[in-house]
Amino acid sequence: MLNTIWLGLIVIGTLVAMGRDAHDSLTNRFRNGLELRAVLECPVEGKRVDSPSAIKDCTVSITSEEFQKFYDLPVKPDSSIKQRAELRLSGPDSGVLHLALDEQTPSLWKEIKKTQKNSDFLLARIRRQGPSSQTGFPVLLSFDPVRFVKLNALTNEGVIRYATLAVELAIGLIGIMALWLGIMKIAEQAGLINRLARALRGITSRLFPDVPPDHPAMGAMIMNISANILGLGNAATPLGLKAMEELNKLNKKPGTATDAMCTFLVINTSNVQLIPAAVIAIRAAAGASSPTEIIGPVIVATTISTLIGVITVKFLSRLPVFKKQLDGDRE
Repeated sequence: MLNTIWLGLIVIGTLVAMGRDAHDSLTNRFRNGLELRAVLECPVEGKRVDSPSAIKDCTVSITSEEFQKFYDLPVKPDSSIKQRAELRLSGPDSGVLHLALDEQTPSLWKEIKKTQKNSDFLLARIRRQGPSSQTGFPVLLSFDPVRFVKLNALTNEGVIRYATLAVELAIGLIGIMALWLGIMKIAEQAGLINRLARALRGITSRLFPDVPPDHPAMGAMIMNISANILGLGNAATPLGLKAMEELNKLNKKPGTATDAMCTFLVINTSNVQLIPAAVIAIRAAAGASSPTEIIGPVIVATTISTLIGVITVKFLSRLPVFKKQLDGDRE
């Protein structure tokens, strides 16, 4: 079921991305093949702007009216766009600009930058429109064609990026998980879990009054709770499934959850954890300076959540609607 949901989300995301890209292409949102009027200023003393060498500290200026007319985007009146740039002329009337983006850069240009391979600047091409002067000249500004922005973001920044992150995180978890699971295995072989299970027997008999103390379901539940307390999630899962299977044998109406089943599910979900091994491992793999510092908050949080969960499930089980259903089942 979960795999079907994930597949559906991927398909929906792909279709939405393709639809957005198709709309951008039809409306020519990025103005592929068109040129924007701008003024290039290069206040470099003693050097003309048509010098063959690279000229730094240049400024590209575009009026708000010109930008709004070109891109059909709302711009604050009288707020011209100015971007620092480095000029590299490739001929007497053409060249390349390396635009340094900042917080004042239009969001559309930032989106164009993401489609380019370089990460330090936005690459633009210029073509001189008028005669040069000592400080600058009018130019026509253009960018390389931009296509399939959303689809590329979905595949490169979404699927591929997070798939890589998942692999790196999983590999980073191997060492710490092996350490903790080894320690827990030693504790299990030493009888720590059995002792903890015996200590919990008095509490579980009160939490599950409908389950006989010597029934296999009680033993499976106690072992599951004990494993969760010690952070043995992998060991607790089969014990939890076994407990539900045994509880269903006591169920007078199979397929309908009993009070014991609901109570066990709540405890299993919000179980008190003394050693959150999985969370510690994830924090260690992510580079946390002190991955074990969350032990205290986790104990407090899981204790509170378990108490609230047990109180809630016991309260709901006493409501008339549920009592009526139970009475009907007994009949």
